[in-house]
This record gives sequence, structure tokens and C-alpha cells, in this order.
Amino acid sequence: MVSTTPPATMPGAVYPMSKSSRVDSVDFISPLQQDVNRLCDTLLSLIESTVPPDQLSDLENVRSLAKIYDSSFKDEAAFADLANLIESFNLQQLTVVASLFSNMCNLANLAEHVHRVRRRKAFERGEGSLFTHHFLHEIVSELEKNGKSLKEIRDQLCTQTVDMVLTAHPTQAVRRSLLSKLHSIAHCLEANHDQYLTPQEELSNEDQLRASLLSLWRTDEVRRSKPKPEDEARNILHIIEDTVWDATPLYLSRMDRFLKSKGLEPLPLEARPFIFGSWAGGDRDGNPFVTPAVTREVVAINRYRASCLYLAEIEIVLFDLSLHYGSQELLDYNANVAAEVDAANKAQPELAMTDKIRYKEFWNHVPPTEPFRVCLHHIRDRMTATRDHCEALLANRPPPPVNRATPIYTSMNDLLQPLLIMYRSLHETGDGIIAEGKLKDLIRRVHIFGLTLVKLDIRQEAAEHTNALNVITEYIGMPRYDSLDEEGRISFLTSILEGRRPLLPRSLPATGKAKNVLDTFETVCEVGTEALGAYIISMCMRPSDVLAVEVLQQECSRDGGARSLRVVPLLETIKALQDSTVVLNTLFENSWYREHLRTRYDSVQEVMVGYSDSGKDGGRLTSAWELYKAQEQMAACAEKHGIRLRFFHGRGGTVGRGGGPQHLAILSQPPGTVNQYLRVTIQGEVMEQDFGLPELALKTLDTYTTAVLKADLTPGVEVKDEYRSLLDAMSEISCKKYREIVHGDPRFVQYFRSATPEQELGLLNIGSRPQKRKEGGVETLRAIPWVFAWTQTRLHLPVWLGLGSALQAGLKLGGGPGLLREMYDNWPFFRSFFDLIEMVLAKADPHISSRYDDILVTGDEQKQFGDMLRSLLVETIDLVLKVSGEQKLLDKDRVQQRAINTRREWLTPMNLAQVELLKRWRSMSVKGAVKDGVSPEEAGTCVDALIISMKGLSSALQNTG
Repeated sequence: MVSTTPPATMPGAVYPMSKSSRVDSVDFISPLQQDVNRLCDTLLSLIESTVPPDQLSDLENVRSLAKIYDSSFKDEAAFADLANLIESFNLQQLTVVASLFSNMCNLANLAEHVHRVRRRKAFERGEGSLFTHHFLHEIVSELEKNGKSLKEIRDQLCTQTVDMVLTAHPTQAVRRSLLSKLHSIAHCLEANHDQYLTPQEELSNEDQLRASLLSLWRTDEVRRSKPKPEDEARNILHIIEDTVWDATPLYLSRMDRFLKSKGLEPLPLEARPFIFGSWAGGDRDGNPFVTPAVTREVVAINRYRASCLYLAEIEIVLFDLSLHYGSQELLDYNANVAAEVDAANKAQPELAMTDKIRYKEFWNHVPPTEPFRVCLHHIRDRMTATRDHCEALLANRPPPPVNRATPIYTSMNDLLQPLLIMYRSLHETGDGIIAEGKLKDLIRRVHIFGLTLVKLDIRQEAAEHTNALNVITEYIGMPRYDSLDEEGRISFLTSILEGRRPLLPRSLPATGKAKNVLDTFETVCEVGTEALGAYIISMCMRPSDVLAVEVLQQECSRDGGARSLRVVPLLETIKALQDSTVVLNTLFENSWYREHLRTRYDSVQEVMVGYSDSGKDGGRLTSAWELYKAQEQMAACAEKHGIRLRFFHGRGGTVGRGGGPQHLAILSQPPGTVNQYLRVTIQGEVMEQDFGLPELALKTLDTYTTAVLKADLTPGVEVKDEYRSLLDAMSEISCKKYREIVHGDPRFVQYFRSATPEQELGLLNIGSRPQKRKEGGVETLRAIPWVFAWTQTRLHLPVWLGLGSALQAGLKLGGGPGLLREMYDNWPFFRSFFDLIEMVLAKADPHISSRYDDILVTGDEQKQFGDMLRSLLVETIDLVLKVSGEQKLLDKDRVQQRAINTRREWLTPMNLAQVELLKRWRSMSVKGAVKDGVSPEEAGTCVDALIISMKGLSSALQNTG
């Protein structure tokens, strides 16, 4: 059997831990290593019966050689032996290798998540310490020392909001069926460290762990079909249901207790420190599968799942509130409702609600002397009607007839009104302690989740709106809209917005994409703002792109625009960021638009900034610096016009797409750009890292809350002119070098497609939308597959390309590393950027990358191109170390360093297996189609193994794009 267990003489080699060691030990590293070893050894012992003995021997050889290579400073002989061994395997053997190490990486990630939870709890108990932590009481104490009063801090907490938007971006490579097994294993790991388990409970926990591990191994790792947008929406709701639904009221209760401990009032009921949005089913940018019908269906799914959750909570509160008295306000409310129900039942006797046997409690009779239960009984009936209405829509059945006695909920305020009456009643009658329990949790859930759990954003590319306006103007006999210059477009659109005559004739025979756009606006009007969030314009380049959406919303509206959405320009290229103040200034000086912002949105403008495409456009350094400057300049422009600006950060999971630790990212924003509001995308694998376990969800809420609190109440760092001048020069050099290679070198595209699995990423089935917006080269490829492909080969090119040239210039212009180190020490933005770059470079491996070239790249020119890229990588690493003053990457972050090193011996076999699988798949296929003469079974096995290798590497590196 293959073993991962350390020698028995090593400290902490024996597991499970004794109860005494659980209590007394403050060594937090050994338990993590014990958990990783235990999980991997148990898995290996379980699969012995599922894998032939010769394959077990092969696995032992693979692991031994990988360990030698990893522990002996890149032993060339061990690497060659390992590569030759893997090259000799048949497809079934390669599948087992990829699957084993993929599962080991998933289990290591899981053990780290549980370890973070365990350490955090121990720290809260006063045991041990944490390298990084952002507890509310610590941040408040720090702010107090810096001169902020408790009142100022409470006022900030009462008014700030973090809007977390869960997106359908295809970056979660692990199937949900596997994630559920991993969650079960996580619960077993947590229980294993519970000192109060009885012997029988320990045995039961061990049985459950083994069963879950075997189930994990036996579950197909490959998605057999591409998910639909509706599936992506359901997956997002699973995250809300599994952890976020309970974590939010629990965290708010903790905040209340903390404020009370400081002699302050708790948060007001209407406070919303966090809310949640979604793009699944609303993001139609380049995704032809997101249609108006899909958007309506996703809204119905969201409402249905919300009503199911609310019904469960209402049942609990109904049973809980058994009081036989209440305030006069409550009694009067119940009497009014009873009169309305009686009148409705007389008018509609055939609709009187009689089928209540499905209720858990009080299905037949509610005591009339218990006013809270009487009130909740009616709320339950209305929520049931809401659920049944949505269920009928999803089943393509006609909705039940409208029952005036129990109308469905269409407004959050309708649900809040009776809940607040009951809350006030309990306080008036001296029962406030009861009010502060489950009823308060329910009220807060309504404020945070509304009637749909998440508000669905709509996103579409600006060019699609232009096309729709072309169709309209041609039909009514005007010059084509796109024939107008920018000034002409603004004048035309403003005249439509200010006038009363409709532009869009009802008889317009629109077809194709134009019809889809117009139907989308009809759907927006039909659904309304209770279920929808913002309308986001991707590739927004000019003011007219914003006004065009306002015109189309107005034209398709049936209520004068009352149900229209706020329009959010998405600035996602270097040029768009550089032109951002021109766009905003023109809009703010437009009399119609300025009045529209004032009357509809209280003079608030939201702008989304894109980290992904700007990074693909000009490289990471230029992207980060242009984003920083654009936010500064837009904030100043808005302030000049008396507009409050809010930013929506379109971050991905990887550093190449703006990812990284959120607390650090928020604090490194330009001063004055948070302003009590932060909107940010949470994508793919980041959802699992942030919300996969209940305690992780609480930690995430704490991280965002304290970061926004600190960002708003801490004076910004003054950025010296010499910092700006140096970074301007470095950014220009970096961008030039990046574009020279990516967009200017004729060898690049062919090398990219040969040396990386870019062409094979579509096999993963991890997202509903195509990899490209349209056919073309690198410029048409979406940022996610762009980063994903380079991550797989361990070159990580999008993150560092151009940085080496910039650092060389910076060292010369700055007179050596002194100025750059000063910038690192004193400027949060630069420190955050540098730390994240260093983390990615630590995951890079030129040796592994060269193996892809050796096997997959043909022609001397192409191979020389790869050698050149790797020499630039090595040069960049050396320059980063020169600036940081470290001997090795991540010497300042030993936790991250250890996490990367733990996985190295599993990464190497998976990379070598992937190279071999890519070679074989490309030999048996042409443009993804299997060649004649190749058996479908052989091709299918090769694809499966290749997919598993890609999933395994993304799990190990914790970067999928």
C-alpha cells in the first residue's frame, strides 16, 4: 500500500490524537499535517480493493519518484525516471494517477479549511495565535486608538453595506456531487477534534469518514454534460442555503452583543451590512443560452427557493411564539386581516384555503387567543401561496387562481409589516428578550435576502444595444444609429429621453439578436426591481453606451420607467479606464441624466471596474495601476458634480483576474473610494473557499465587514509624487513588453495553443457560456480560459509578463531597490500587488513548463519562443527577490509557502500525466473531433483522464481562472 504517513519518530506522527493532546497542545501545525496524512492514507487503504495490485505498485513508484524530485532540489534523474514511467502507462493507469492525486489535493484543501476554523476557534478561546485575523473587536480597538469614537464606529457599521455578487463564471472545476462528499468529510474532521466525543461517537465518526472517502473515490469526477444557466443559478442558491442563510443572522447577533458590551445600541433592524446578488441567468454577455425566458425562469427559481426557506423559519417561529397576549397594534392588525380574509372567502368561496395538512404545526387549527400564532398563520398561508405560484411557473403549469384571502408576496415590505408589528408588540409588553431571538433573525433575513435570496443582475455587451438601435432607426426611416458620431448619438438619445413620443413602434419586426435585446428589456420591466439588481454594460467605452440603455429601458417600460434598473457601466479595458473620467463627466453634465440620478437614485452612480480583461489587455502591473488611477480620478469627478460614486469590483479567483485576500485588497483601494459601500464579484472556487463551511462563511462576513469599516475610518496613505512617477514609467514599460509579446510576436498564438490545454478547456463542461465572445485570436478569448490555460502549465504568464522589464527599469530609475522597498513598506496598494505576484511566482515551475514544450510544441522557432518566456520568468523571480530582500519567495509568508510546498509532490505527477494525455488526445483528434479509426471508448477514456488532470491541477493550485 502507498503511504503518506511520516515516520513514527516524527512529532505528531500518531493519529488520531489522544484527548489530552487535543486539550493541552498549542501546536497548530501538527494537527493539520495529521489530518492530511490521515485522509490520504485512509483513502489509499480504501481503494486497494478497487485497483489492481500492479497499478498500486505503479502508484507507489510514481509517488516515490515525485517525492525524490520534490525533496532533492529538482533531481533531474528522478524527473526523467518519473516522466518515462508515466509515459509508459496506458490510459487506465493514467486515469488512476490523475484521479488519486486530484483527490489528495482536494482533501488537502479541505483539511486546510477545517484547520483555519479550528485555529480561529482556539484563538477566540485564548489558545495560541493566528498569523492573520480580522476580528471586529480588534479592528474597533485599533480604530479607537487612532482617535475614532465608538459612536462614529457604530454609525459606520449601521450604514455600510457589502454587496457580494455570486457569478456564473466557469471557475469551479469540482462537481457539486464531490463538494457534498468533501463537506461531509469536513464535518468528520471537525468532530475528530472534539474532546467530548464518547468512544461510540468516535467509532461512528470514523465509519462516516471512511464511507464518505470511499464515496468520494467512487463518484465520477467528470461532468458529463454542460451546465445550463438554470443549473448555475441552482448551484449559487445551494451556497446560500447551505451556509449563508444561517451565517448572516448569527453574525449580526454577534455584532449586536459586541456593541452592547461597549455600551452601544445594537444595529437597527433595517441595517444591511451585507446583501447578495447573482449573475447566473442574467449575464448574457457572449452567452446565447441566457435568454429572456431563462431569466424569468431563474427569477422563479430564486423566489421558489426563498419561499421554501421562509416557510421553514415561519413554522419554527409560529411554534415558538405561544404567548396569549399582545399589543393593541397586533390585535388590530389581526382583526383587519381576519375581516379581509372573511370578505375574500365570501367573494371567492371556491378558493377558500382548506388543504393545510401539509403544514408541520397547527395545520388544522390556530388558537384565536394566541395573537402571534394567528398573525404567523396568515403569513404562512401567503408564503405557501407564493411557493405554489412559483412551483407552477417552473412546472409550466398555469399558476393557481389569485386568492384575495392569501395573495402571494410580491413586495418585501408586505412580509416585513406584520413581522415588525410582532417585534414591537413583544417589546411593548416587556418580552423583548423573546423578540431578540428567532423573530429578529427572520426580520433580518427579509432585509438581507428579500423575496428572492439574491438579486439578479442583467449584463449585456454595449455593441448589442447599438445593434438594436440600428434596427429601430432603420425601420422608422432615420439614419442608422451607428452612423452618428458620439456627439450626435448623445444628442439623439437625450432628445428621446426628454421627449414624450415613443421611439419604438409596437409593430417593429425585430429578429435575431435585436429581438433578444428588446425582449430582455421587456422582461426587466415585467420582473421589476424586487428580483433584479443592476443592468451592467460590458465593454462600455463611451457615454452614449449608458444613455442607449436608458432609452431602451424607457421604450420597453409600461410604467414610465418606475421598474427600470440602475445602469452600471463596466470599464474593463486599459483604454476604457483611461477614458473613464471623460465618460462620467459627460454623463454628469447631461441635464437629463443628472436629474435622473437625483430623482431615482439619490444622486448615486455605480461604476463597475473589470480586473480580468484589463489584465489580459495590458498585463497585470498596468491593469492594477490604471485601475487605481481611474478610481481616484472618477471619485474626484463625481465629487465635483455632487454625485456619490460607488464601485463594483469585478474580481476573479486568480491574481491575474484581480483575486487575492479580500481584506488586503479592500484596504489597498485608493482613499475615499469605498464610501460605506463595496460591491464585489465572488466566483467559482472562491465561493467554496469563502462559504463552503459554516465557520468559513462567518469568517468571510467578518473579513468584509471589518475591511470596509477600517477602509472608511482610517486616513488614507499619502502617495508621494515620486511613487506615482516611478509607477507610471514602470507601467508603460511593462505594458509595452507585454503587448510586444502577446499581441506583436507572430509566434505567440500558435505557441499558446500548442503548449497549453487552451483548446481542450471546453471539455471540462464547467460553465454554460462559450470560451470566446466570437471567433478570433487571443483578443477574443475570455479572461478565464486565458488564465486557466497558463495556470495548468505552471508558467502563470498573465500575472508576471512585463513585470521583469518594469522592475529592471524601476531599479535604475529609482536608484536601486531602496525606493521600491519604501513603496512596499509605506503604500498598501503596492504591497498588496507585490505580495500577490510573489505568491503566484512561488507556484510557477519553469521545469514543468519546459516539459509541455518538449512533448507538445513543434518547430525550433516555437521551442525557442518557450525558452525565451521561461528565461523571462526566471529573471522576474530574481528581480522580485532583489526588491523584497528575501532569499526565497514567500519567506515573509510561511503559511502560504508551506501550503504550496505540501502539494508539490502531487502536482508533478499530475502535470506529467497531463502532458502525456494532451499528446495522445491530439494524436487521436482534429479540432476536438475523434479521427476515423480511433475507438470511441479509447477516446472517451483519454478525455476523462485529461479532464481529471485539469481539475486536479486547478484544485492543487487553488486557481482555476
